[in-house]
Amino acid sequence: MLGLPQDVTLSGISIPAVREAMEEPLPPGPALRFALEDMSAKRRTEFAAGRICAARSLRKLGVIAEFPLPVRDRLPVWPSGVLGSISHCATMAVAMTAMKSRYCALGVDVESLIDPGVALEIQPSVCRDGEWIGLENHVPCRARSVTLLFSAKEALYKALYPLTGRFEDFHAAEFCGCEAGALVLRLTHDWTSCWRAGTRIRVRYAWLDRMVVSAAFIPGKP
Repeated sequence: MLGLPQDVTLSGISIPAVREAMEEPLPPGPALRFALEDMSAKRRTEFAAGRICAARSLRKLGVIAEFPLPVRDRLPVWPSGVLGSISHCATMAVAMTAMKSRYCALGVDVESLIDPGVALEIQPSVCRDGEWIGLENHVPCRARSVTLLFSAKEALYKALYPLTGRFEDFHAAEFCGCEAGALVLRLTHDWTSCWRAGTRIRVRYAWLDRMVVSAAFIPGKP
């Protein structure tokens, strides 16, 4: 649905289906239940959904990993030689993986369509007026355009954070173009000496009814 390269794998699952999916023989089964013991019901469901997607995506790469993935600094620790990213919204979880030998950065995001009133309220935080006006020419609906740009920037930031170690706000990258099934984002200032102002990155996206999935994958070595 995203037009991903064959060496980038994506898996998704609906949140309501998580309990059924947890019956799958994902090795080692008891580890997931142990990891979930001290979580709230909502967090437990989200965590399980994301890890199930991660396991499935890794399988597509031919990688059998510890399950669930260990965590460091609140981020999953992926198997050696693998890049990965996990995201979830209220109704769906997704995970994307690829080999480090082919890609230097990977980020995925899924978002439910933002309510029109909320979209109007958060628009100044997500984008400048010029960005929204430019995107509106391609996505003539404020709720959809704000949701899409929010998701695309989240995917980009999730891809670059492991490389930069820096948290950036939504104005650290700006919409500068639209292609078939992709937004082009441009860094507005230097994030690091390797990721300079003006760098352009394509973020693929696809709508699934009232949800959008966005994916940033950057070829090359870090």
